[in-house]
Amino acid sequence: MKRTAAIIFAISLFVFVTIEPYGQTANRPMNDTLQQGKTKDPKEMYIHLRNLMLRGSRSKFSLAPTSKPTEPWGVVMDWGMQRGAATVVAMSDGSASVYLISGGGYIGGKGQEPVRTAAQEAVEMARSVKLPEQPTTDYPQPEEHGVFFYFLTDAGVFMIRTSEQELNSPRHPLRKLGDAMQGVITQYRLGNPSKSPGAKP
Repeated sequence: MKRTAAIIFAISLFVFVTIEPYGQTANRPMNDTLQQGKTKDPKEMYIHLRNLMLRGSRSKFSLAPTSKPTEPWGVVMDWGMQRGAATVVAMSDGSASVYLISGGGYIGGKGQEPVRTAAQEAVEMARSVKLPEQPTTDYPQPEEHGVFFYFLTDAGVFMIRTSEQELNSPRHPLRKLGDAMQGVITQYRLGNPSKSPGAKP
């Protein structure tokens, strides 16, 4: 859904939609970590999963080589929300995840064609973004209304900071990528209508 208030819609979706438990649609290697059962605390699980993606590698995730070291094979988007934080992940093989710091999320998605397609489109969009000159080794989370993008490449992780307000501009260079990442959320939501607002559990 590509409209001026797209980012606001997506954040509202996070707040009101009941989301599947971690691991319900999990793919490796994330599922291995979940099965270890080291923590049941939602915040700790969120941080662990987020770090797993940001500190991982293309070979670890068994992804195909890219044409150059700085070409993204994955993208992570963090949103700072009034009630916490949310993270969306898209990978070149179609794997996609959504995590909430308050608990819950979708993991995997590769086996669902609409989700897989949305994730791959998001990565393709990420490849059109001009990256910073140097990668980062710090992975801060945005404050409320902030939006941070992390581009995962063989040359390292590249970070670009922005905000909801800036992404609402059709001319913002990250607007299309933000819309593409929202597409991942939308496809998960459409594929789980029983978890839509107002539905019975």
